[in-house]
Amino acid sequence: MIILTIDTDWAPDTATRAVLDRVRSLDLKVTVFFSTPSPAPPWPLLEIGAHPDLSRRHVPADGGGPLAMATMEHDQDVLAAEAGILGRYRETLPGAEAVRTHRFYWHSDLSRVMARAGFSHDSSMILPYQPGIMGFKVGRLTRWPVWASDHLHLVRGFPLDRLDMPYLDRPGLKIFCFHVTYLYLNARNLADFDMVKARLGEEEEPAGRPGPGIWNLFEMLAERAHKETGGLWLRDIPSDFVLRNRHCR
Repeated sequence: MIILTIDTDWAPDTATRAVLDRVRSLDLKVTVFFSTPSPAPPWPLLEIGAHPDLSRRHVPADGGGPLAMATMEHDQDVLAAEAGILGRYRETLPGAEAVRTHRFYWHSDLSRVMARAGFSHDSSMILPYQPGIMGFKVGRLTRWPVWASDHLHLVRGFPLDRLDMPYLDRPGLKIFCFHVTYLYLNARNLADFDMVKARLGEEEEPAGRPGPGIWNLFEMLAERAHKETGGLWLRDIPSDFVLRNRHCR
């Protein structure tokens, strides 16, 4: 089961708007995790998610030296800072039920903090190309592991002109994580990653670079998702794909 998601990260509005317009034209349900408010209006097939960078939170210094990182006071400061960030995202993106942290940042207390902030779905982990992936409950939060990303696709050197990835046809969730930057540039190799910032100025027009590239891969996956399910948001994934474990809290 293929589910397409996009992280905006901190791409300029011009690039984000151009990518969202192209995605909208595919007429497919997609979940977009926004780091900043969207520069384009929402549409009925868009699920809005939050994409905070919790690794850049500010934690007050306690002056206790390097071992102070292990104190209960420090843990409380971290949780308070993260709760504040997540709360502000919920205020800015009130429709967001799903969250994905930048860099897949996670620790065990986040399930409680995210749920208290009002999120019901999290996708802040990646299990690359594993067959049989399912979601699982942690308290009130349902966690959905990512199966593949555009950057990992380029790292592994997989084809961009056809759907050729290990275990793609095996049962399980196939949640893909794409990024505005790669889609906008139709990135073809890792060298393109080095030029992302240079090519994404506010005045830059959509590159329209010839493929095959990441945008072409996205289109092929969208076509397959259309045939399989018609497209799904994270909150649409059937309960059959949620692992029930009485020991998960």
